[in-house]
Amino acid sequence: MEKFYIVVFGATGFTGKSTLPYLHKLAQNPERSLTWGIGGRSLEKLQNILHEASTRIGADLSGIPIIIADSTNEKSIMEMTKKARMIINCCGPYQVHGEVVVRSCIETGTHYVDVTAEPYFQEAMEKKYHEAAQRQGIYIVNYCGYGYMATEIPVCLLENKFPGTLNSVEIFTDTYQGVYSQGSQFNIGSWKSAVVASSKLKTFFWNKIKRDWNSVKMRPKICSRLPFSRITSIGIPNKKILPFPSPDIDIINRSQRYFYENVEKRPIQVRHYYLLDSWKSILKLLFMGMITIIFSQFSCGRKLLLKYPKVFSGGHFDHESPNEEVVENTKICMYFYGKGWSNKKDSQFNQPPNKSILGKIDIVNPAYGFTCLAVVLSAIIILTEPSKLPKKGGVYTPAAAFFDTSMVEALQKNGVPLNILSENDL
Repeated sequence: MEKFYIVVFGATGFTGKSTLPYLHKLAQNPERSLTWGIGGRSLEKLQNILHEASTRIGADLSGIPIIIADSTNEKSIMEMTKKARMIINCCGPYQVHGEVVVRSCIETGTHYVDVTAEPYFQEAMEKKYHEAAQRQGIYIVNYCGYGYMATEIPVCLLENKFPGTLNSVEIFTDTYQGVYSQGSQFNIGSWKSAVVASSKLKTFFWNKIKRDWNSVKMRPKICSRLPFSRITSIGIPNKKILPFPSPDIDIINRSQRYFYENVEKRPIQVRHYYLLDSWKSILKLLFMGMITIIFSQFSCGRKLLLKYPKVFSGGHFDHESPNEEVVENTKICMYFYGKGWSNKKDSQFNQPPNKSILGKIDIVNPAYGFTCLAVVLSAIIILTEPSKLPKKGGVYTPAAAFFDTSMVEALQKNGVPLNILSENDL
């Protein structure tokens, strides 16, 4: 049986089809030649996607293999995973369609990456399949899209560049959108995933409380900044900050716990904030977030959220495909402000931090540019840098999987500005 290096499952979705140009570009170069194919339910739609991608990138993709597979038919998924060394899963919501693909990858010894932003799904996959993946020697890495790679990987960069021991990192996210752009930024599939994930928040946060209770208590503890205060440490004093209880912090904390338990690293404390221009934007964000969370807890509420995504998301999501002008003109700047000590002597940890470091990542088109680039690089690095991955296979967060790999350099090489701006004494 011919075995491809990579198969993109869910290639007819907006994220899936956006992944193909990156895979075409990065799978073939002087350093490697990785064969790839696409998978999904409809032969006609898959053929159309290849034709569309061919037109967009100016290359003939008509010879790319097509595999028919449906997440409601486990046998077809198993047949697909048998033909691949790596599955890039772009078919969400993952809590609905993801586990069957992970389970089949375990059975057939196939590596797996996805772009889920559903923390409950990854947590469940780790509990169910980590040991099985270790026995098979395969790597299952979730969260390989914007939502988590854009926070986990820069934190790794700060830790590597910090001249001593890093104690804490504060993340400040600033979003820009072209003033002349109108239309949605995200497709309906992403909204469905968000609604499904929100419906599991009670279980997720209950599990988080239990983990926090048993977690390592670090000193000095980083305190959260006051809501609506201003921040001068990153050079943007004119914006207000809003603490953001993002699931990505829990993912970072789980990565830090992995490093503490497996390589005896001191865990880094992390906080996440949004930077906002006005009270109007703050109140709008709070209102939309609360409505989505409340409605997602009930079946009738979820139906309303899914029926009227444009109303409940403030126009960010819609049943129609995202406006490409809006997508391409969306930019996110994330600042990473770290504090720690200039040497690694334990005796110094009782004193206030004496060193700071500031990093920044600029992301254009985070949802379908950075996400697709990051998941393709994740798949390629697992296939080409096995000696730099954790010694055993398993289910891992991005930082745990890619800390020692060339991920930072690969992102920088492919147009993602990820830089250290300054280091200062405190």
